[in-house]
Amino acid sequence: MEEWRVYCYLGGMRRDNVVREWLATESVSVAQIAAFQEKIDTLEMSGPTMVPGFISETPVAKDIYKMKIKGNKGRKQLRPMCCRGPFGPNEYTILAGAVERDGKLVPENVKDTARLNLNELRADPTRRVHERLAPRPKG
Repeated sequence: MEEWRVYCYLGGMRRDNVVREWLATESVSVAQIAAFQEKIDTLEMSGPTMVPGFISETPVAKDIYKMKIKGNKGRKQLRPMCCRGPFGPNEYTILAGAVERDGKLVPENVKDTARLNLNELRADPTRRVHERLAPRPKG
């Protein structure tokens, strides 16, 4: 089985992990971050076909796909934007974060932000990092 990798875009002058910042800004629970990390771990171990529905099959904008991390009652519906690659066939890069409220993405301009970040990344491949969003489970 081929290895897959999921990266996070590094934004701004300080090159902060935009996914970590977004999760903190949205006050996403530790449990929901762990569920998100579990999907990423499964994708990295087994490929996207082993996580059906996690990543949209068709792009939501040119080269941009939507990840879906469902929230149970009272939890946020996480919808990070990602791209396939862009530097290898077995990788995804999360470019921007959004939540879904009443069937709409918030922030509304998240697809544009994701495209801008993808363009920045293509120009500078060091603007991403492979790191866990949640600690490894104990045991």
